[in-house]
Parts: sequence; C-alpha cells; structure tokens
Amino acid sequence: MRRAVTVCSVLLLTVITVALSAADSSTAKAKWIKGWVSDSKCGVKGAAAGHEACGKKCLAAGEHVVFVSEHDKKVYKVDNEDALKDQIGHRMAVRGTVDQASDTIHVEKANRLPEKGGASSGGEMQ
Repeated sequence: MRRAVTVCSVLLLTVITVALSAADSSTAKAKWIKGWVSDSKCGVKGAAAGHEACGKKCLAAGEHVVFVSEHDKKVYKVDNEDALKDQIGHRMAVRGTVDQASDTIHVEKANRLPEKGGASSGGEMQ
C-alpha cells in the first residue's frame, strides 16, 4: 500500500511539473523591438521620417495604429493603440508582448529613437 501511494505521489508531481513548464513556455514574453509607428493604410510605406502629418490624417479617418519592425519590416497591429497613437510617424523602441498568430503587439513601454531614414530605406537595425 505504501508503495502505491509513493508511486502515485511521484506521478502526480511529474504531471504537475510538466504542466507548469508547458504553461511557462506558451506564455509570450515581452521583448524590445525597434521600428516605426505607422497607420494601417500606409503600413511599411509610412515607416519613415516625415510621415507624421499623413499618419495623423489617416488615424483621423479611422485607420489603426501599427508598428513596423526595422529589422524585418513586419507590420504589427497594436492592440493598445493609445500607447503609440501620439508617436505616429516616429522611430521608436517598444517593449511589448507579440502574438505571432495574429501579428499583434501589446505595448508596455515605448521610447522615441533618433530618426534616421525609414524601414523602406534598407537600413539595418542597430
């Protein structure tokens, strides 16, 4: 009887450990990404210095805030648009959680960076 209780306890601990490690690995972790704040109409084309006025006009017309990664030119929908709305047309470093399945980012923190060309200029992320 003692042996059965011991075996069951070990199995239970193993199952709990596996379940917790699977939950940790499926949770997206926040990361820093450099890029440009643009609008959903212009996307990558709006990822450059000088897009601020056009971007504000598009947002006023109902377009959404997006973030364009400098590294791979990927366009992410921003699920908390107010975090970046005032930064439209600017180069930023954002810390956020990316959902690869829906191409969205939840921005936790954003820092403005010096503007040096744009995503379409072919410059590498630094």
